[in-house]
Amino acid sequence: MTRRKPLPPAVVGRAFSTREALRLGATVKQLMSSDLDRPFHGARLPSGAGTVRDHCLALQSVTNHTSFISHSTAARLYGVPLPWRLQSDHTIHVTVERPHRAPQRPGVIGHSSTPGDGAPPWVDSRGLRISRAARMWLELASQLELVDLVIAGDYLLRGFRERDGRHAPFVTIPQLREAAAELADRRHAALIVRALELIRERVDSPYETRLRLIVHSAGFPDPVVNVPILDAAGEVIAQPDLRIPGYNVGLEYQGDGHRTDKSQWQRDVAPATKSRRTQRPCVARTRDWGGDPFDRHLLCPAPARHRLPRIRE
Repeated sequence: MTRRKPLPPAVVGRAFSTREALRLGATVKQLMSSDLDRPFHGARLPSGAGTVRDHCLALQSVTNHTSFISHSTAARLYGVPLPWRLQSDHTIHVTVERPHRAPQRPGVIGHSSTPGDGAPPWVDSRGLRISRAARMWLELASQLELVDLVIAGDYLLRGFRERDGRHAPFVTIPQLREAAAELADRRHAALIVRALELIRERVDSPYETRLRLIVHSAGFPDPVVNVPILDAAGEVIAQPDLRIPGYNVGLEYQGDGHRTDKSQWQRDVAPATKSRRTQRPCVARTRDWGGDPFDRHLLCPAPARHRLPRIRE
């Protein structure tokens, strides 16, 4: 039995273009092997490598050097919470710099942009070029409505948790504002300006963002996000998800983890109990209401808010 000749070591176990493999000594027969997937014309992937990142790397292998993954595809790579219609979409968004033409391939939506004078519009993520966080958020304005764009912004400001427990933001508010100013003539500028007014730091989840926007739309003062409440001795007694300035109330969003994880429930309920002892009631907002999680909420209508007790901060 004749032993099959292996692929060149440089392309084993990763996405590659057929042009690269042939240049390294592979044969056409090897490139037609059943253990290689063909996600795009001229691209190959090891069979079973089916993640979004894998397919993006395959596409990058057959596009020009100015291309980078953008829009909702880049957002998925950042881990941005997106509506299901985008989260489940297998189409890849890719942007190239002019004068190159936007790619036109099955399963690909191509975009083009004018090159700038400063840093490239992309970052290198372990060999994959993806939109910088600020630019990606602006790109999402063409795909998202206001609430979902704010959710994406809150997530990017919160960032990822490092090994020491601290959060490292993907982007800052000044960086978002600077990027928006540089692209002030872009489409959806009004939506971007409105979202910039609403995004906040320290938000832990999309549902906290939605709850905060409900509070805001009901006419209350802008809620304070995840800031500790201190007692007379300066010790932390509670840290509600939201606290309404001037009103004696805190708001907590309690997801399904509070039902299934006893330790999480105890961590959040104990501070809420202490909060009540300081005459600052904490209202728990749960996700499971038997339908749309935001079709009802524990907030009074705008005229009734004036009946809530006000306190001095």
